[in-house]
Amino acid sequence: MTLATSSARPSLLPSSFAVCAAGVALLALAVPVAAQSFDVIIRNGRVLDGSGNPYFYADVGIRGDEIVAVGDLSGASAARSLDAEGQYVTPGFIGLHEHIDGSFGPGILNGHNYVTNYTTQGFTTAVINSDGFPGVWPLTAQRDSLEKVGHSLNVVPMVGHGAVREMVMGTKPEEVMRHATEAELEEMRALVRRGMEDGAFGMSTGLEYTPMRYSSMREVQELAKELAPYGGFFQAHMRSQGRYSKWLLPTHMDHPTQTHVDWIDAIVEIVDVAKVADIPVMIDHIHPKGPREWGVSKATTEMIDQAWDDGHQVYLNMHSYDGYSAYITLVPRWALIRGEVPGQSAADDFPPVDYTGMLDNLRERLRDPATREKIRIDAEYETIRQGGAENLLIVDFTDQAYVGKTLAQVAEERGEDVFDTIIWLQMTGLPQPGGVLWMAMAVGMVDIEEWMRQDYTAVALDRMSDDGQRTSKSTHPGQYGTSGRLLREFVFERGTITLPHAIRSMTGLPAQILGLQDRGRIAVGQKADVVVFDPETVRSDATYLDPYVFQEGMNWVLVNGRFVVDEARPTDELPGIVLERQRTGRPARPRMEDGEG
Repeated sequence: MTLATSSARPSLLPSSFAVCAAGVALLALAVPVAAQSFDVIIRNGRVLDGSGNPYFYADVGIRGDEIVAVGDLSGASAARSLDAEGQYVTPGFIGLHEHIDGSFGPGILNGHNYVTNYTTQGFTTAVINSDGFPGVWPLTAQRDSLEKVGHSLNVVPMVGHGAVREMVMGTKPEEVMRHATEAELEEMRALVRRGMEDGAFGMSTGLEYTPMRYSSMREVQELAKELAPYGGFFQAHMRSQGRYSKWLLPTHMDHPTQTHVDWIDAIVEIVDVAKVADIPVMIDHIHPKGPREWGVSKATTEMIDQAWDDGHQVYLNMHSYDGYSAYITLVPRWALIRGEVPGQSAADDFPPVDYTGMLDNLRERLRDPATREKIRIDAEYETIRQGGAENLLIVDFTDQAYVGKTLAQVAEERGEDVFDTIIWLQMTGLPQPGGVLWMAMAVGMVDIEEWMRQDYTAVALDRMSDDGQRTSKSTHPGQYGTSGRLLREFVFERGTITLPHAIRSMTGLPAQILGLQDRGRIAVGQKADVVVFDPETVRSDATYLDPYVFQEGMNWVLVNGRFVVDEARPTDELPGIVLERQRTGRPARPRMEDGEG
């Protein structure tokens, strides 16, 4: 017996398949086909192995948590045999920037450990502790907690830059709204090393968030250097996603902590980390915000292409939606509080502020013509940054008749200027800054498609665990339908990318980024994280106004050889594990002298 495709099926075996199958073929010489038995055989499928190669016909044999045979298994038996005729068999999908641990909402450690919104999309592994914050420190304690409760997906832990910074510098504004001293930086280096020794795959940061937004470029680069001896990588929510970072507004640029950083500056910062630390880096959920930035992907890919040509590994991940959910405040926060606070963010309430008498405060400021003009300038800038009046969709408001309408539509109905409508929405809306929950369609399709085509672009959901509990009116449809949208819209309908390219972006490529050698491919010796999906039915019907719709088409999903989706329905299996780092490290680069960078 040899493990070749059946003569009844076309053969499109890539050369890599022949190498992977060789060991099993030798074993098969000693064991007759009729004697072969497996826990699971997936028969008659079109195998997309995660390499980016076209599919080939083969059966896949699984024993325990491992793929042990790929080829013609027509004479073998199995405890469970699946007929995948007309369907694709792929490696399990890997999400590279996820919040399913529970740090920012529903997650594994607070009662949502089945993560069915991920498994029904075909995801079998997720990177956690994104944006710089592990929910539990030390990471050994997080690992113990995850193993105790169990979970359906494999998880990849990261050291959080924000957590490290707070442990060393504190959490009060006067403690963190500055650059770190050399002594503090040395303490942070030690914590990064501890996190890596505790099993982290690298370090994550959120450079638009507190306290990381107050870090220097030198701090970021020096901490990234500590990852090299462990084979770690660096991933970042970049410091700016537009003309200004999200904490800045045009009229408030005069505080030392509010350094002006634009899109290109933020890209250069991450590329420079790759150069200085000599490690793989990844830019998270890349998307420029607002029409002013649309088209910037061309310059970005040229810069990243040059980095690759120069020998530096710079990866991207993205979720391919033109909209995102955020607590947007078109009326600037400084106009709502009792008294302005130096360095106040435009995007959150750090440093702490007092909203007592919020609407009265706004009325008082609007009475002064000069202050009103400042409010208008900032509101108009933020409106454009979030996509423009025609692309800001109301998803919750005190009067439900306005849900599903855009800011432009409401202004037209009221027969008034957009700025006056913004003020009206705040005055009559929800009792919170902004008065409205928005979905912002602020990302240009030209940029989505440009980045999606790149060989170094992988996939992230940037979402939380969700079992359909309808916890928030601002839930993003990607929480249920990221892979379905990618496959249906961008592969089968728009033809932006090929199916092998799309599958590689969710499997083999992220495995390479993470340094995983035993996942991300369909091959003998790989762990049995496997997806079987139907190209005729795979899709996502989740929308911005109705996001709680489970994806269709993922008929079987296995994690470590166990079914987390069986006949298109999620199961109660919890086979996920905390993965171990596999990439080999090397000596760190020399440290910069104080003041460099």
